[in-house]
Amino acid sequence: MKKAVVCLLGVVCMLLPPAVLAQSRAEEVVAALSAQMRALEGYEIGFEVAMGEYRGTGSYFVSGDSYYLVMGDNEVFADGSTRFEVSNSRREIIVGETDAASRSLLDNPVRAFDFLDSEYAPSLLWVRDGATAVLLTPAAGSGAPTGNITLVVATASLRPQSIVYDFDGGQVTVRILRFGPFDGPLRTFDRAAYPDYEWIDFR
Repeated sequence: MKKAVVCLLGVVCMLLPPAVLAQSRAEEVVAALSAQMRALEGYEIGFEVAMGEYRGTGSYFVSGDSYYLVMGDNEVFADGSTRFEVSNSRREIIVGETDAASRSLLDNPVRAFDFLDSEYAPSLLWVRDGATAVLLTPAAGSGAPTGNITLVVATASLRPQSIVYDFDGGQVTVRILRFGPFDGPLRTFDRAAYPDYEWIDFR
């Protein structure tokens, strides 16, 4: 009986159009990656950013809904509701609300690889050399701050390798250099550490 069921499933898969199979695989990758990231209590990522002629490296640390990100002389602290962006070169602190809906690694890294239940529709781009690429297209009227997002993960482990954001004809490419667990303690914002910085509050 079990053998018959397996054979039947094989026949059904052969009859399905390639586009349907690709769509199913893309959805599986997104669901598995999102579930994997949600299951982690804390993790850290080292990354490289390329935007036009600009190149830079940074890292961020996540614990629950909070994170600490450092890139160049900039630091970002967020506690799930409030975001503190510190520019040490300009000696200023910009305070705002965390955009919980954002899936941008540079804007809300806690949700950077969590596309489950988001308003992005996944489609499979390619599978090669041990990697899988998925194109995420924002739904019409979603209000997503970016256009398409291209996500590349390791096929076997589903660990993220790179992510590309489309912004009004331009692109921001983030390559993942390091990925691992993080058990804290997470660095949090301390106003006293920046006593003479200008304070700009957009809340």
